[in-house]
This record gives sequence, structure tokens and C-alpha cells, in this order.
Amino acid sequence: MTAILDKPDAPTSMPRRSSSHTGWFLVAPAMSLTTLFVIVPGALALVGSFFAIDITSGVEWTWIGLDNYTALFADSAVRQSLLNTVLYCAMTIVPSLVIGFWLAVLAHSVTRGRRLVQTLLFLPFTANLVAMAVVFRWIFSLNGGFANEMLALLGVAPLNFLGDSTYALPTVAAVGVWRGAALAMILFLSGLTSIPTSVDEACAADGITGLTRLRKVVLPLLKPITIFVTVMIVLQSVQVFDTINVMTGGGPLGATETALTMTWRLGFAYYDLGQAAALSTILLLVLIAIGLLRRRSLSGGTQ
Repeated sequence: MTAILDKPDAPTSMPRRSSSHTGWFLVAPAMSLTTLFVIVPGALALVGSFFAIDITSGVEWTWIGLDNYTALFADSAVRQSLLNTVLYCAMTIVPSLVIGFWLAVLAHSVTRGRRLVQTLLFLPFTANLVAMAVVFRWIFSLNGGFANEMLALLGVAPLNFLGDSTYALPTVAAVGVWRGAALAMILFLSGLTSIPTSVDEACAADGITGLTRLRKVVLPLLKPITIFVTVMIVLQSVQVFDTINVMTGGGPLGATETALTMTWRLGFAYYDLGQAAALSTILLLVLIAIGLLRRRSLSGGTQ
């Protein structure tokens, strides 16, 4: 009797081991690419940040400890790039979230032509960012730009959007909002479509409509997706590079230089790989901290 009862247990262990092996096999390509392009470069940047790396005659690493970090914070251009990054985030994160949320509400509430509306709102996120940066550089150019042509129709003198330090950072931040709002809209829309129809029916039965329904029912249900969207927009803003590199090149006079563009400049323009590695390590630590805060927020502060 015991032998008979034990028989069903024998074959069940094989599928479990097979399933485990299949899982590792499926994630192996992603893990390999992540290790090659994320973990290894991050480790090299961390190690390289403690060395002076000379590439003029071969590659020579000289241990200098924390001197690269000290030099970074003593450099006014680097401090300005960090401040610009904070200002850029301040100008893009909240507007992207607000605009993206209301666009998602609009796309979700439309009954006729919903697919067309959603597709049009989705297009900014699918567009090639470098190509769009070229388009926006033309739009905001001083001579013949679309924005200044529209201002001329209103009788306003042309503005040097990209060449004046007063307007340059807000201008590239506006492009960041255009991009970030599209990403936020997509994610918020997925959250709205996941709300069960029974919730809408219950709200209608209780007479909860409009902004009251949005504030007391929808937003609490969207809390996890809101945290996720916020983190994604923050990561996108902190890592801004393409639009600034194409539209302004970090100018004028460093007015649009950010942490990532300064890292590129230190490494590939000034050939100071040690300081570039130190700045990229600081940026990496900030991104890790953001990820940990997201995990803590989603777990209710228990981790």
C-alpha cells in the first residue's frame, strides 16, 4: 500500500526540476546582457573612480583614492551640471505626471475613436528621440524657427530659446515633458484599464461621479502604478542626454549641462576617465537609491 501511494510522487519531481531548468534557460540571455552591459561597466566605473587613468601612452592606472571625487565637487562646472540636473527634474517630473495622467483619463473616457486617440497620444514615446531633438532644435531656432514664427504673428520679438541661458534649460525641459507625459500616459492608461467594471458600477449606484470618483476611488486604486510611473519619470529625467546633446550640446555656457552630459564630456572630450567614472558612479548610486525607495514604497515601508 505504501509503495502504491508513493508512486505518484516520483514523476512530479521531474517536471519541477525541468521547469526550473527551463526558467534559467529563458532568463539566461537577459542575465548575460545585463551582466555584460550593466553590471560589468558599473563595476569598472566604481573601480576606475579611484584611479587616474592615462590613455595618452597606452592605458595606465594610478591609484589616487578619493581625489577624483574631491576634484569633482571642487569643479564649478560639475556643480553646475548637478544643479541643472535637479532643476531639470523639478521642471519635468510633476508636469509629466499631471499631463500624462489627464491624457490617460481622456484616452480612457473617449468612446468613439478611442484607438485613434490612444495611438496619437502614444506616438511621442515611440518616436526616435535623436530625430525628434533635431526637429525641436529647428522649432526653437532663432532664425526661421516655428516657435519664433508664431511669436512674430503675435507681434512678439524673436526669442533665442536655445542660445540664451535664461530660456535654454526650460526649453529642453519642455521637450522632456513632451516625452515624459507620453510615457506616463501609457502607464496610467494601463492602470485605468485594469480597474474592474464592477467598481464603476458601484460608483454609479452610489452616485459617485466626476472628480469625487476620481479622487476617492480611482486615485487610491492607482497608488501602485503611480509610484511606478513616478520612479520611471524620475529615472528618465535624471538620465537625460540625447535631447540636450543634440539641441544645445550643454550650452550656452553650461546652462543645460547635466550630470550625464558632463560625464560624457569628462570622458570623451577632456579624456579624464577617472573623474568621468567617479561622476557616473555617483549617478549610479542615485539611481539605485531611487529603485530602493520605489521598492520600499510598493512594500508599504516594510523593506
